[in-house]
Amino acid sequence: MRKIFFLATLLMMILTATAFAEEAKEEVVEEKDEPYIYTSEDFKFTITCPIKPIAVVENPWQEPEKRGEMLVFANEGFDVLYGYMIQVNAFDTNQVPDFNKGSIMAIGDYLAALKKNNGFADARLVNLTKKNKGVFAVTAETIDVVNPETGELEGEFVADKQYIYTFFRSPEGRCISIQLISASFDKEFVDTYRGSVASFKDNIKDKKSDKKDKKDKKKDKKDKK
Repeated sequence: MRKIFFLATLLMMILTATAFAEEAKEEVVEEKDEPYIYTSEDFKFTITCPIKPIAVVENPWQEPEKRGEMLVFANEGFDVLYGYMIQVNAFDTNQVPDFNKGSIMAIGDYLAALKKNNGFADARLVNLTKKNKGVFAVTAETIDVVNPETGELEGEFVADKQYIYTFFRSPEGRCISIQLISASFDKEFVDTYRGSVASFKDNIKDKKSDKKDKKDKKKDKKDKK
């Protein structure tokens, strides 16, 4: 059982994984479904998904500055059974060590803090690709909620399911988080998720995207006039 002082961010991300499922249509994931390459024009990234998302929800959390989307692959009513939550501004680069070049001590302290103060049962450094490392973390099942002012125990949060996160920096320098929402942590689902994470491409410096952005901005200015 993990004790932490402030869980608003983590709890909201977990709870909103189901709150926005209303926008998705029910669909059963079949074994014959082919992988789908999804490109976000708004947040400038490409990722290989297990199937084509049945719904895409922008910023399904209360921290719009983190920026990103939830890709829903399967749901049952209001419950998202399978999906990815992707943030492209997930953490402060000045407060998180460089997973590729940072000191072993700094990275170790960061991993320990994730488990002690941020509601994760496990957090470890992993190789995402040959040239890039990241942090693979699993949320805890049960967490003590402590009042930050009094230090007293206010209650206990018991998650209906656990979630897997991967935190990393893209080669272009953005701070990425990819969360797996899944009813099962079977090897097949986790391996597919890891493959998706490894396939992530940051298009922030893509020339075509830059030209499109400039064109859209000029159009907006013209419309305002």
